[in-house]
Amino acid sequence: MLLYSGGMGTPSQSMRIGHGYDLHRLEATPPDGEGRPFILAGLPIEHEKGPVGHSDGDAVLHAVTDALLGALGAEDIGQQFPDTDPEWRDADSRQFLEHAVDMMQGAGMRLGNLDVTVICERPKISPYKETMIRNMAGILGVDPGLINIKGKTHEKVDAVGQGHAIEVHAVVLLHATD
Repeated sequence: MLLYSGGMGTPSQSMRIGHGYDLHRLEATPPDGEGRPFILAGLPIEHEKGPVGHSDGDAVLHAVTDALLGALGAEDIGQQFPDTDPEWRDADSRQFLEHAVDMMQGAGMRLGNLDVTVICERPKISPYKETMIRNMAGILGVDPGLINIKGKTHEKVDAVGQGHAIEVHAVVLLHATD
């Protein structure tokens, strides 16, 4: 729970911006591969492949968690919840985001807005966006209008474009609660 206190200031500044990123390899689910059930923003999605990961592999919640931690100047998700620690094996990624929300509130900050970009060829994100937004709004304790999710493809270029991976970027703006 180390917060940055160097030259740029402390989390008590009136506004802070954070960027989060996550990427997971996608594979068939057992017995044909190591893929887990496909979950994005806490929503199980039917898909023939799933993320390979230590926890549940929810790339959206991982990226959003890292964006919040980054805005706070805190250690990233991998430092706080290492994939070498058996405690986090099969963990629900909501725990990670809830921890980051607690840190945000403890630092006297609130969410201004959240913008998420999910990059994968399949599944298409559009049919799931509203539920994903509601799920994250519930965890973050905010109005869903403060959250945006976009689905993009990689136009069949590289591992993401060939359906072998999913990539997520998240940007948050935090405001002081004072």
